[in-house]
Amino acid sequence: MGERRFERATLILSRHWRSPDSELSFVARSVAGAASRTSEVCVVVPGPAGRPEPDGAFDLLGLGDGEDGSWPDPARATWPDSLPPGTTIVVDEPDAAARSLLAHFAPEHRVHAIAPAGTAGDRHAIPPLRFTAPPEGGTSELIRLHVPINPLAATHRHNGLGFTGYLLVLSDRTGAAGVSPPTPMVAWLTARFPGVHVVVVEDAVAAVWRGRALRGVVSVYTRTDLWRLVAHALVTIDLAPGPIVARECVESLRFGTPIVVPVGSAAQPHADAGAGLSFTGYAELLACVARLSDAGVRDRLSQRGRLYADARYGNPDAFVDSVARVLGFPAVSSPADGRADDSP
Repeated sequence: MGERRFERATLILSRHWRSPDSELSFVARSVAGAASRTSEVCVVVPGPAGRPEPDGAFDLLGLGDGEDGSWPDPARATWPDSLPPGTTIVVDEPDAAARSLLAHFAPEHRVHAIAPAGTAGDRHAIPPLRFTAPPEGGTSELIRLHVPINPLAATHRHNGLGFTGYLLVLSDRTGAAGVSPPTPMVAWLTARFPGVHVVVVEDAVAAVWRGRALRGVVSVYTRTDLWRLVAHALVTIDLAPGPIVARECVESLRFGTPIVVPVGSAAQPHADAGAGLSFTGYAELLACVARLSDAGVRDRLSQRGRLYADARYGNPDAFVDSVARVLGFPAVSSPADGRADDSP
């Protein structure tokens, strides 16, 4: 951990740190960065024990080799020995292997989870951090995760498209050999709205459909490419929102693009806040898109969504302070609610 600047520490136990496409990786890295403002941070990952591995702002400590990137058995693991007694632990995925390590090496430490685990009433369950509004008005404090965007992405459409106002679909299909045939949801959309372009993002490729015909394919090389697609869409239909905060949905709302999401997904609290619509099945999906074809409805949801997402997910200072409070550390600032702060 190097020279100590704080008397308190946060240990991030992350199996997904090195998975850039995982929302767990995005959230774990973000929490580590916020926690570093008020505590020392130690990032522990599966891998060979020994010398720390540099990784940007943090050095990664390996506990020992497990199978297929999993955690090793506690008998073969090497735990950091320089942590202060009051260390708080945040584990990204509290599976059985992670729980075994925590029970063996850190039975007295406070532990929080990013991904929920266990069932209601399970005395062994690790309390999850809350990144979206808790269901039924729960009292758990919200981590006001900072979800950054580049506002300049809204100034020019994606270079591969010569039009705007399309239906943007974030696919729930992975590992597809190509873009054709479309998934059933996309096929229904192109049939119901034959005069509208449907842009489907799948495996870093955006396929353009209209009238059930494939009109072209463009690559989505960077996050900015995705942001440009989101910023100039009529609506973002996310068929597989991220399980923690539905990152792409939040990004869409920050650009003022309403969302349509599955009922019961991590994105539903965003829709319930007046920032979009939710559906179950083909008929409800088509009805939601039809409603958003009304310019007045779309504009109202766009304004509500931008205000909601900027206030809750656009303030890095609020994120740092909420992490500090939940982890039991003093806050470092008192930001004004609703102030978004993104670098262009």
